[in-house]
Amino acid sequence: MKIPSSILPKDKDDRARWRVQAQRQRLLSGDFQDDVREDIRKLFAAEVAADLELAPDTSRNTFLMVTQQLAQNYTKAPAITTDDDADLSPIVTPRLWPTQRANELKTRALGESIIKLDWSVDGEVGYQVIDPATVVLIPDPDRPDRPICVEWLRLRAGGVWTWEIWNAKDGTFKIEAQDDRGVRHDVTADYAPELEGEYPHQDDDGFILPFVLYHSEIGARLWNFTTGAELVSSTLRACSLWSSWQEGFVNSAHPQRYALDADSQAGVTRNIRGVSVDVIPTDRKSILKFRSTGQGGSTLSQFAPAMEPRSAADALNTYESGLAIYAGLNPSDLQTTGAQSGYAIVVSRDGQRRKAEEIAPALMMSDQLLLATAARLANLYGGASLPTAARDYSIKYRGLEESAAERKQQADTVAQEMALGLLSRVEALRRLHPEITTDADAVERLLTIDQTNKILSTPDEVTNE
Repeated sequence: MKIPSSILPKDKDDRARWRVQAQRQRLLSGDFQDDVREDIRKLFAAEVAADLELAPDTSRNTFLMVTQQLAQNYTKAPAITTDDDADLSPIVTPRLWPTQRANELKTRALGESIIKLDWSVDGEVGYQVIDPATVVLIPDPDRPDRPICVEWLRLRAGGVWTWEIWNAKDGTFKIEAQDDRGVRHDVTADYAPELEGEYPHQDDDGFILPFVLYHSEIGARLWNFTTGAELVSSTLRACSLWSSWQEGFVNSAHPQRYALDADSQAGVTRNIRGVSVDVIPTDRKSILKFRSTGQGGSTLSQFAPAMEPRSAADALNTYESGLAIYAGLNPSDLQTTGAQSGYAIVVSRDGQRRKAEEIAPALMMSDQLLLATAARLANLYGGASLPTAARDYSIKYRGLEESAAERKQQADTVAQEMALGLLSRVEALRRLHPEITTDADAVERLLTIDQTNKILSTPDEVTNE
């Protein structure tokens, strides 16, 4: 449901951020027809835009296509450990990593994302991805990239919009409803009477803020929502151009016809944009009859199409293939599929790995805080004894597995280098098996292999007797 303009944030910077992030969210969800229509109006003359707006082409969503391919850090569940090998089941729940996959996608697309934590009736921590275009944050003076107060706009039953205000600095919590005039009213007693004005979560370390902000890159501020703006605007522009191409494709099959010094024996008059125009309805089965006006030789013909569909499509495909550069990708990171599988921009696995490694430090900082916050809730409500400092949690992202083609290429390269005497067996083994982290382990593995091969190649003397 669209947020009424009357309850948008008072601060103009927050309102601007909400507009930008809301548009990016529409691109993620595929509900951005109106955004394309607006771009069409900017790009084309009014009389042309009027036709294109009727059926905008939103099938070529490069923004979504690229962002989905880059969100790879949670494809496999990261490895989480603590110094005391604590039981993490109350906080590392089955829903955590699927939630994080959705969260990474939103973080990459919007610049930031937020996860809301709570304690579920199942005796474990619950995680919910929150749309940044529904929150107003006040930064922690000691950590400007982290919030200390959160105002969350929620749509409740009955279509009521409320602000949930969590102030972990002062330890205050309240729920406010906002009327059409923008005036807020305290309705905490209506929605959370059990709290009686108290802050919901507090332990020995203080007030627990159950919100964790995720960043697409490490910085010294709360929001970085303008990053990647070029990919957003270019995606909309590509959709506008494809809408025009679609119209041109149809027109090339039905070019404008005309008659000189000839009258039709049958026709109709239509009002087109306030102008009366004589037209002749036609199709392939029609037999048209004309008569000369007596002013010379009559001519029946048609205008050449203003666009050649194939060459125009090739130009647009070339334009689209360059858009991913705005996401920080190199040309070598990209490839495109052919016509048989449908045109699409594909990020190479090397490009995916590189971008995953780039965002990993920012994700790790927030993941550590998320686990520490979850631990405080589990200790408070579930009787757990988990560490509550972010630094207590070690996280290892597993990354993308090598494809079969990549493994074959790597094996061929290793074999060639060994044949040239450029690589030892130990080095070769470690290159092909990155999980072997030391030369000593590699040597032990090779000795085992050699011993096994020797046993298998020795004839069974007992059997031969």
